[in-house]
Amino acid sequence: MKTLSTYSPISLRYIAALRGNIPSKIHQEFTYADACCRTPEALICLAASNPDGRFYGFVANDTDRRAAEDLAVQREIFNIIFLTGTPSDILERLDKGSSLPPMLDYLCCDESDESLPADARTALFELAQKRLNPGGLFVTTYHILSRRDDTLRLLAQSAAGETDPAKKSAFLSEIKTMGSPFFAENPTILDTLNKAITSGEPQPFFDAFNDTAAVSKTIETILGIGSRGFVYAGDTLLSSNFAEATLSHEAYDLIAARRKDVLYEVFKDFALNRQVRSDIWIKEPSERTDSVGVLFGGFAYGLLSKRSAVPKEHTALGGSFNLSSSLFENILDLMALMPVGVGDIMNRYPDLANEPHKIIESIQVLIACGYVAPMRGIREPLHTETIAQPRFVGSFNRFFDKVHLSDEDVVLASTVAGCGVVLSARDAFVMQAINRAGLTNSVAALLPELCRIAGTPVGQSIIRANEATAEIAHAMVLDSVEKSLPQWYAYALLEAA
Repeated sequence: MKTLSTYSPISLRYIAALRGNIPSKIHQEFTYADACCRTPEALICLAASNPDGRFYGFVANDTDRRAAEDLAVQREIFNIIFLTGTPSDILERLDKGSSLPPMLDYLCCDESDESLPADARTALFELAQKRLNPGGLFVTTYHILSRRDDTLRLLAQSAAGETDPAKKSAFLSEIKTMGSPFFAENPTILDTLNKAITSGEPQPFFDAFNDTAAVSKTIETILGIGSRGFVYAGDTLLSSNFAEATLSHEAYDLIAARRKDVLYEVFKDFALNRQVRSDIWIKEPSERTDSVGVLFGGFAYGLLSKRSAVPKEHTALGGSFNLSSSLFENILDLMALMPVGVGDIMNRYPDLANEPHKIIESIQVLIACGYVAPMRGIREPLHTETIAQPRFVGSFNRFFDKVHLSDEDVVLASTVAGCGVVLSARDAFVMQAINRAGLTNSVAALLPELCRIAGTPVGQSIIRANEATAEIAHAMVLDSVEKSLPQWYAYALLEAA
């Protein structure tokens, strides 16, 4: 089981908090818009996972809008509205007096599949400036390169004007250290760099990157949105906000030394060898604090995998993290039961009551390593009479009972995680059978479905045998119940009937 948290409001708030921005309260109402909604079902799932929010999706045309609306009605999700048009169209309608979308707390746009034209991107920035509330978050995902070497080209061109030969030579050694992932993919450029370093003559290397001007959408974005009253608030990929876990020690030291450099983010792009960025920007004025309790105390934190999958030591480019201390063990043991907040941990382990800072630091290490994610937390169960006859939570998830399963992963909505939760097809078959027939009769409900796919490539990956049998069905149910059932309940995917 894993979460789809890239554009989750909870995840976005947590990442902004890493830079001192006070997050809004978890259960506070908010408004959220997707400016390029190419997958309406994903936005509908996000709306189902965040009942406190009001969601707006901008789709390409009326045909797409009607299809998206039909899908939302089918799933019985009514806190979402779809609008037709590009950011430019929306701006034009707003200028003529339209009230949709209203003032927003989140505005997201994903250009990773298809880039917006320059004028449409300018309109997107203008929409963010006009329609986001103070403290609102603007998220933009985009390709930063026209050519594979454009980031290095920009850095080389910026350093070419340096008049001190010693500084030029030092720069070459530094970018070799920073850019090891890039040079591993581009050995010809590395060979040119090594020759320049060995010979002590850096100019031929700089000349090789002086044929055409470099283009960086990172710089274009910083200038475009930064000039409209926004401040950078982080990267939507949680791990990218913890440089110590994503860069080698040597590269991290070089990057950290350039924090005040105008090209700091470009150096990070190069060191991470990334072609796509996903920025979070916060609209000023925004409230800030250095109190870790205010910043992180309102979140719950949950495991993204089973407890046994978390190692005693995590190895990253920047070194290793020892996760075997009693503090880590206690936190992980509690999270294995359900997503918990700092207060829950302090109540369970009184010895930690006077050390909330250590708890938060440990949680941040687990997040940086990818084992834990910020979440909304405990949901009051509606039915608790018996766990023998579970039922899906929410209409979005109940629709899953009508689905003819294949080998594809299944996405369910989780109000606890605040985003979609992905189940493997194997777990999905078991969950569907449990929901339809209860735990007692789940094997009988599962077996016909397994027989249906037996002998197909799908069946091979799920059944792991040529023929479906009651023994295989029983083993699948037992395996999923022992490993996954607690998380299904804890994440509000299933509840007792």
